[in-house]
Amino acid sequence: MVYFKRWAARAALGLAVAGLGGCASFEFTKPAPAQQQPIAVKLSGEDLSGWSDLPIGTYRVPDSQVIVSGHQKGAGAGMLFGLVGVAIAHAANANAGGQTVKDVEDTLRIKLNDQITAAVGQVISSQSLGSKFTQTEAAGATTMLLTPGVVLSFVSETDVRPFVVLKASLQGADKKPLWTTRYMASTGAAKPLTGEGSWTDQNGAALKVAIQASLDQAVRVMLTDVSQPYKRDDAALTVVQGNFPYVKPRLQIVGYKLAEDDRYVTFIPKLGDVLVFAGVNVLDKNVTVVRTATKEDAVFKTIDDTPVKKQ
Repeated sequence: MVYFKRWAARAALGLAVAGLGGCASFEFTKPAPAQQQPIAVKLSGEDLSGWSDLPIGTYRVPDSQVIVSGHQKGAGAGMLFGLVGVAIAHAANANAGGQTVKDVEDTLRIKLNDQITAAVGQVISSQSLGSKFTQTEAAGATTMLLTPGVVLSFVSETDVRPFVVLKASLQGADKKPLWTTRYMASTGAAKPLTGEGSWTDQNGAALKVAIQASLDQAVRVMLTDVSQPYKRDDAALTVVQGNFPYVKPRLQIVGYKLAEDDRYVTFIPKLGDVLVFAGVNVLDKNVTVVRTATKEDAVFKTIDDTPVKKQ
């Protein structure tokens, strides 16, 4: 069993690094194509895809947009990849995830649709992006479809970090796809899922606050990046050490730093689209290490659980 776990960990790392090879797709790292007319922003009405957006063994809370991950056991390399070609242990792990949250499922029946609509409207108005975006679909206009999710990622046996995920897809007036990526954000420190002071304590009050803060960040970064894309600079790569959606261990990843302020760093892993956290990640700097990459840095590796000091 110990040998298998070590092999699985090495396989996961090897496959992730292989995603950097010549056969990998890097569409999620690319900026959105410029549009001459305002982009209509609307909800897709769909859920994140179990085939391309989620690792195996995730659990979907019924009647919600909440996904539980990081609890999976024995999934090996499949922990980092979508379900295509990697279906082993999915049912068992999904059932285990359901058991983990069964006592608090009512608190976790969360949908973001109304909050997303409000946040998009607020950013368009407050940042004078009305000439770039609209929330009214018009004939002949490009549409940006948003598919949301709340990912509760276990980062230890008890502690969970919530992420807001927005899959953004541009389609032309002819409904043909033009571009797709994900915008993912997390705010604050991890907490236990249940118990006093947990995410679900007091009817999920702390969870609701964290989700709203993360959603606001994801929407702001998304609309800014689509209207005037941040530079993806191969000559100025950055190393980030922290937690990413769906994955239990902390990771070190090399990629593009798009923006940074006192609280958040906006970062794109320079990794293939097959990884479920490929796309634009907005990370809380209080629990994330950010530095300039060197030639000696591994593009992707797991790191220990040494606490991060506030910067």
